[in-house]
Amino acid sequence: MLTVIVYGTWFYGFGVLFEDLAEFHDVSAGTLGITYGVANLLAGAGAVATGRRLDTIGPRAVLGVVGPLGAVVYGASASLTGTTFLVAYAIGGGLMGAAGFYSFTQPLSVRVMDTDAARAITRLTIWGAFSSPIMIPLTEVLRANYGWQTAVRIPALLTVLAFVVCAAVSKPRTASVATTQTLSSTLLLAARDWRLRRFTLAAFLSGVAASTLLVYQVPTMTWAGISTSVAAGLASARGLMQLAGRLPLMAAMKRFGAPRLMIASRALLGVAALLLLGSGQWAVAVLYVAIAGITIGALSALDGVIARSVIGAENFGAVMGGIGLISTLGGSLGPILGGQLRDWSGSPVASMILVAATAWLATVVFASLGLTRQDSATS
Repeated sequence: MLTVIVYGTWFYGFGVLFEDLAEFHDVSAGTLGITYGVANLLAGAGAVATGRRLDTIGPRAVLGVVGPLGAVVYGASASLTGTTFLVAYAIGGGLMGAAGFYSFTQPLSVRVMDTDAARAITRLTIWGAFSSPIMIPLTEVLRANYGWQTAVRIPALLTVLAFVVCAAVSKPRTASVATTQTLSSTLLLAARDWRLRRFTLAAFLSGVAASTLLVYQVPTMTWAGISTSVAAGLASARGLMQLAGRLPLMAAMKRFGAPRLMIASRALLGVAALLLLGSGQWAVAVLYVAIAGITIGALSALDGVIARSVIGAENFGAVMGGIGLISTLGGSLGPILGGQLRDWSGSPVASMILVAATAWLATVVFASLGLTRQDSATS
C-alpha cells in the first residue's frame, strides 16, 4: 500500500500534472525538470540515512515522522505559487521518497518477510506495479474534474495515512549480523569493491534513462497526437504491464539467471524510448506499453536482487541507500537534461534519444561485470 501510494503521488503524478503546473506557474519544461530532479535527488540522499537507521534501529521514526512530514509539505505546496511552490514540491517529494521508495522499502521487506531476499523483493515490486494503474488515473480524474491543486492534496493525504498505518504494523527483524561500522566507513568500504562501483555506474545511467522516460511519457504522447486523458490511460496500462515483468520473474531467474535478464531489460528500455516517439499510432503505442511495462517492471526487482547478492546482509540498508543515491542522482539529472533538450529543440525527440543512449550504455557497463547465475542465487 505504501509503495503504491508514495510512488503514485508525485513520481508518476508529475507527468499527469506537467502541463497544468507549467501553465499555472508560468515556468518552462526545464524548470519543472529541475524541480523533479531536486526532489529525486533529495529522496536518494535521504535514503542513505533512512537505510542506515533501518540497519541499526528500525523503521518506525522513518515511517512515522519523515514520510508523513514529506507528504504534508507536498500537500501544502498546492497552496503556494512560483518559487515557493517549486521548493515545497521538491522538499515534500524528496522526504516521501527517502521513506517510501524502493531504496528503503526493499531492505525493509527483506527484514519483514520470513523468506529469502529475492522472493521478498520480487513480491514487494509485484504489488508496487499497481501504483501507475491506480494513481495515474486517480490523479487525472482529480485534475480534470477538480483542478491540479486537488490532484496534489488528496494523494498527499492518502500518503500520510499510508505511512502512519505502515509504521504501526511493520515489525521487521534486526540485521542477522550486527552493524558496528560508522556510516561513512561502511560506504567507503563498499566503494572499494570494483563490482559495486560498476554496478552503481550502471544504476546511475539507468536512473537517467528510466526517470526521463517516465517523467516525459505523457507529454511525449500528447506531442505525438494523443489527448492527455488517453495518454494517462496508456501510462496507467504501462504500469499495469509491469506485472508481466514481475509475476514470472522468480521462474525466469531460475531458468536464465538474474544477470542475463538484467542485460536484456536494460537494452529493451532504450527500444521503448524510440517507440514512444511513434505513439501517435495505436500499434506503436501498444507496443511501447508492453515493452516499457515489462522491462521497467523486471528492472525494479532485478536491481534489488542483484544488489542484495553483491552487498550482502550486514549493511544492506545503508549500502542500498548509497546505490540508490547515485541512481537517483541520475534520475534527477535525466529529467533536467530532458527538459532542457525539449526546450531547446521544441520537441521530445532529443529527450528520448537521451533515454535510449543512456539505457544502452548502462547495458554495456553491467555486462562488463561478468556476473553469473550464481552471483544472484537466493540464500
